[in-house]
Amino acid sequence: MKIKDFERLDIQSGETGKGDLFIGPDGQQLDLSNVNVLWTGVDTVRQLFDGKLKPKVIAEVITAYESGVGAQLTIRDIEFRVQSGKKGGYRYLLQNREYGLTILVGSFYKETDSYGAHLKIECSPRWIYERGSEQIHEELTEWGMHFLAAIKPTGIALHLAVDIQGWEPPQDLAQYFVTRARTVSVHNGISDLQFQGLSGSTINGRGETFTFGKANSLQICIYDKTKEIDVSDKRAFMENIWECAVSETSFPETCYDPELPVWRIEVRFHHRIVNEISQGTQGMTPIYTFAEANKHLTGLWQYALKANRFEVKREWVHPIWTKLREDVNFGHAAPPIHYKRVKKEPGCGNEKNVSLAFGNLLSIYARNHFSVKQAWDCLKKSGLWEDLCSYYRRREIYENELYQLVRDGLVKRRLLSKVAA
Repeated sequence: MKIKDFERLDIQSGETGKGDLFIGPDGQQLDLSNVNVLWTGVDTVRQLFDGKLKPKVIAEVITAYESGVGAQLTIRDIEFRVQSGKKGGYRYLLQNREYGLTILVGSFYKETDSYGAHLKIECSPRWIYERGSEQIHEELTEWGMHFLAAIKPTGIALHLAVDIQGWEPPQDLAQYFVTRARTVSVHNGISDLQFQGLSGSTINGRGETFTFGKANSLQICIYDKTKEIDVSDKRAFMENIWECAVSETSFPETCYDPELPVWRIEVRFHHRIVNEISQGTQGMTPIYTFAEANKHLTGLWQYALKANRFEVKREWVHPIWTKLREDVNFGHAAPPIHYKRVKKEPGCGNEKNVSLAFGNLLSIYARNHFSVKQAWDCLKKSGLWEDLCSYYRRREIYENELYQLVRDGLVKRRLLSKVAA
C-alpha cells in the first residue's frame, strides 16, 4: 500500500514540496507554522558486548556485592552502587545515576569463566548529550574493555527523540495510528485501567502517553515531556536545552514557551530490530556500535515513521507526521538507500507448534500460580526447551530476554485472561 502526504506549500516563497501549509486531497488546509522543534537527539543508548569476563575485575565486583546492602565499588575513578542484575538477565548491576551509566555484568545464563553475552551498558540522556558521537563510541568501548577480554560488540539499542511545541496529540490518536504492533497503550496513570483483549489497547482517562509496540521490538511513544521531567527530576536539564531552540520567526530569541506543554515523539529500536534492518537493507553494513549507527539515525527515524504513522484517513498521512518525517535530522541526512527489515527464513519447520506449546504451558503455569523461577525450571524440563531456544535464537532473542518473556507472559495471563478467574 502506497502512503500519501498532503501537498506542502511555503507561504513566503510560494514553493511547493516544503513549508508549513499543508493542502489535503479535498482542499482542506492545515498550517503548522506554529509547531516548533525544540530538540532532536538520541535519548538512550544500550550497548551489548560479548567476551570473557576478566577474572580480577569480576572478583572485585563479586566482593563488593557480597559486602551487603549499600555495596559500592570504584571503577576508573567513578563510584558505582553494586546491586543484583537478575531482573535484567545479568548477575550484577553497577549504577551511578549522577555520572549517567548503568552497567550490567555477567550473564545470568553463562558461567563467569565462559565466553558469552556478559556486558550491557546503558547510557543516560545527559551522558549522551554531553558527548559527541565519536566520544560516545570510544568511551563505551573503553568501559567494555575494562570488564571483558576477547571483546566483541553484538548490538546496540537506540531511542531517538524529538521534542515539539505547538501541537498535541488528539485523544483519539490511537484510532488513526497505523502500526503493525499488536500492543497499544494509552494512559494518564490516574484513571481506572481498562483492558481490551490480550493484544489490544490499554486506555485510562485523557491520553497523556501513547505507546505503540513492545520494548523488545520497535516501539513508538508519544508523551507529555513537561510532566515527565518533573517525575524524573530533569526539568533544569531539559529546559536549558529547550531554551536554545530558535525558529525563523523568533530568531535570535528562543521559540520555547515555558507556559506551553512540550510533547515528545520517541522511537525506540531494540538491538534486534537494528540488526534486522542492517541485514535486510541492501548496501548497509552491520550496525553493532554507536559509531556504525550514527550516520543512519535519520534514516532509521524515517523508516520508523513510515512503518508506524498517524493518518487523517486511510492511506493519507497526517501533516504533523509528514513534517516530523521529512524535516527532522539527526546530524546526518538519510543515505539514499531503502531501509528494510530482513525477512527471517523458516526454521526447523515446527515453529508454529513450538509457539503454541510455549503459550499453552505459560497459561498452565499462570493458572497454577507458578513463580517465574518455577515456570523457568519447568520449561527446561518440559522437552520443549531446545526447540524453544532455537526458535528465539533465530530471532536474536537469547536466554536473558527469554526469561523476561516468560515473566511478562505470566503477568499478562494473570491480569488479562481467564486464567485469573
